[in-house]
This record gives sequence, C-alpha cells and structure tokens, in this order.
Amino acid sequence: MDVLRACAILLVLASHSLFFIIQIFPQSGTVKQISYFCGFWGVELFFILSGFLIGKIIRDLITRDSRHWIISFWIRRWFRTIPCYFLFLGLNVIWFYYLYSALPKSLLSYFIFAQNLGWEHPDFFPEAWSLSVEEYFYLIFPILILLLLKCGLRPVIAYLTGGTILLLFSTMLRLVYVVLEPSLSWDSGIRKVVIFRFDSLMYGVYLSIFIDRIRRVDRQKSLFFIGLIALLTSMIAYFSLDPDHSFFLKTFQFSITSIGFMLVIPYMLDFRLAERTCVGSFFRKTALWSYSMYLSNFLIYNVIQQLIFSKYFTQNIMYGAVFCIMLLIFSCYLVSSFIYKIYEFPLMNLREPVVVWLKKSLYRVGFHRQFTTP
Repeated sequence: MDVLRACAILLVLASHSLFFIIQIFPQSGTVKQISYFCGFWGVELFFILSGFLIGKIIRDLITRDSRHWIISFWIRRWFRTIPCYFLFLGLNVIWFYYLYSALPKSLLSYFIFAQNLGWEHPDFFPEAWSLSVEEYFYLIFPILILLLLKCGLRPVIAYLTGGTILLLFSTMLRLVYVVLEPSLSWDSGIRKVVIFRFDSLMYGVYLSIFIDRIRRVDRQKSLFFIGLIALLTSMIAYFSLDPDHSFFLKTFQFSITSIGFMLVIPYMLDFRLAERTCVGSFFRKTALWSYSMYLSNFLIYNVIQQLIFSKYFTQNIMYGAVFCIMLLIFSCYLVSSFIYKIYEFPLMNLREPVVVWLKKSLYRVGFHRQFTTP
C-alpha cells in the first residue's frame, strides 16, 4: 500500500514539476498533456486507495461497534483530513492576500467543501477539489449504509447497495450532463466537480469488500493484466482524443481508469520493499507524508514560480527550470515531513480520546439511538 500511495503523490508532484518545463516549450502540447495526465492518474489512484481504506474501516467499525460506528467513522476521518486541509487553506489565503491584497471571493464555500459541489472549482487553492469529493463521499456513503442497515439488510449487502447507488448516480449524471452540455470542459467541467466523481472512490470500496475472496482464489495475476489493459486503454484514449471534445473521455474514461487501478491493486498489495533499504525507506516516508505533500506542493510551486523562477531565470530558463524542479521536490519533502511531525501526527493521536469522549456524551443524552445499527 505504501508503494501505491507513494506512486500516487509522485505522479501529482511530477505533474506540477512539469509546469516549469512547459514554460520552456510553451508551444509543446505534448508536455502539457503529459503533465495533466500525470495529475489525472495520481488523483485517480488516490481515490481508489481512499475508497479501499474507508471500506475496510467501515466494515471493521460495524463489526466492533454497531452502536456508534458512524460517529466513530466520521470523527476518525475528519481528524485525519480536516486539520491539514484548514492549515493549508489558511496558508493559501495568506499567499493570495500577498499577491492581490484581497481575500478570495469564494472563500466561505471552502469551509464546507462546497466550492466545486456542482460547478467548476475556483482558481484559488485548486488542489482542494479532490478533498471536496472525498469529504462528501465520507458523509453520504455511511448515511446510505446506515439507512439500508435499518431496513434490515446485511452489512455486505448494504455496502454493495449503497455503493451501487452512488456509483450509478455519478456515472449516469456524467452521461446526462455531457449529452445536454457537450461544451463542458473535461477537466474543470467534469473531472473536478464533486457530484460527477463519487464512483471513483466507490470502486475502491468494492475492492475492499472482495479483496479476501480475490486473494483466496489466487486471481491476482489475471486481474492485474486485465487492469493493465484498462489503464493502457485510458492512456491511449487520453493522448489520442481531444479531452474537451470527446464523449468517451468525459464519461467512460473515468470508469475505465478506476477499474484499471482497482484490478491492479490486489497484486500490488503483496509487493513489499524492505524498509531498512534506501528505496524502501523512501517509499514508506513518501507515503507517510503524502497527504501534506499533496496539499502543499502546488502552493510551493506558486511561491517558487513567483519569487524565484520569474525573477531570476528569465534569461537562463533551462537551468532555472531544472533548479526550480529540484527546489520544489526538496521543499515538498521538507515541508510535509515537518507538518506531519509537529501537526498532522499529534492531531491524529487525539482521534481515539475524542471518539471515546463523544460516545459517552451521546450515550448520556440518548442521541446514540438515532445512529444505532439494528
């Protein structure tokens, strides 16, 4: 899992690093395509991994704590994701104010992750779009499961039914909107809009349900090669078609990419790197710091672009691009490791005490009955 998570964030980092190369070859559409494609695959892999993780967490919580599982899940997830999000939201506000001496017009919507709920994401803090998708998925999917459990369905059936509802909702909505609004942009109009993307996480949840069965029948290699074919199809389609004018890329490419990663992951889960080696330590730490790195890397890119690249390398642009890419990578690792150590990890350690305290508080007032699984 560490290798996959590290690969996801390295793809995102490569995407933004290539922005410096794009300025060397501004007429090269190929460099731009590679940059955007790396970011696309990196985030899609993150979605599958997140869905896989939360699927396992929800299943375990229902098994261990049928009375308060949904509250426990939300507290654990929000302690994991929201503190860092608000930290970097604040840092982006400071940077925006430094540049424009004003606050972003859409700032309030960021506090409830509504900045791209059913519309294009603003230019401010652009990497936050995927956080909105995940946070609303964390909110809606458990509620669907709870309602289905209260209807008497078994947990696995509730997962599958609730998940299928979300998957079909986003998939069909993409199809309808692309038919009705063919001018929608592949990136800002479809890819980065919350209501169109719940299915990407759901494929990861499906994987968490069937992973033991897949391993038991030893089908990982067959699924791995099918997944590679799906990913190869996604890649060929992306580089062969015009994203903003292709019905396939705006609709089914997202599903094919998600399915590809979903099928590749079971085989990759058995791939281990010795942690004591340099390579193993690199991937483990990259995975550990990946969340802070994801939130920080584009802000760091903008700071380097404005304060260093555009000021000191207008003549030696090639050397400047190489230097700034190295500086970006080094700064991302430095900042993310620092944030993880002094902020992210200490806050994660507060999750269990808060969950215990909240359970006791809810029990005393009888509120827990509203969230009890029959």
